[in-house]
Order: sequence, then C-alpha cells, then structure tokens
Amino acid sequence: MRVLLNDGSSREIREEEILYFSNYKNTIFVHTKDGEYVLPTTLSDLYAAYGGHGFERLDRSNVVNLGNVENYDAERKVVNFRNAPKFAVVSESNESRLKKYLLARRKPDEPHTDTD
Repeated sequence: MRVLLNDGSSREIREEEILYFSNYKNTIFVHTKDGEYVLPTTLSDLYAAYGGHGFERLDRSNVVNLGNVENYDAERKVVNFRNAPKFAVVSESNESRLKKYLLARRKPDEPHTDTD
C-alpha cells in the first residue's frame, strides 16, 4: 500500500506493518508502530479491501489489523497492539465478536484473562 508523507512524498507500507486505519475529520490515517500516514480513501473502501485479510471494523472510526492486536482491555474498551504504544477503541456492539476472535486465537496452554 502506498501512503502519503507530510512532505508530499509517498512510501510503500506492507500489510503486516499496519496496526489500524482511522478516520479523523474526514481524513483517513494508516497507523503503524513507526508513525501515521495519510491515505486518500474511505474506511468503507479499506474494510472492503482488507476485511478478508484479518482486518475488522471495531467501531465507526477504525479498521483494525487483528493480527497485530496484543490484548483487549474490557474496562477501557480498547485493543492494545504488539510492540506499539497505541490503541484503538472497540464499540460495545463489536465487543463480543472481538472476544470470540481472541479466544479462538489463544493457544491451548495460555491462561484466560478478563482482557482476552
């Protein structure tokens, strides 16, 4: 995926680098552990393109790469990402679907926690 940098140039980002997409003031941002980049599209188009590749819409303003989710904080209603001090909000209506995904992904020898 090609994204725009602040200086007007562009950069190629691999799918596995993407933590999540977000919408703020009608601008779409691609969030990676290394930074945020602008993408000239819509969240609906991104979900249509990436929905079958492990990305889920967790609230009206984000589409998250579930492969990069470390855990779910049920109290704060956010997912935290591996190796990145970032999070994305989970709407109440998507909470049960996310929990089912995280339970299915858990290894058999891992203990269950309330945040999974």
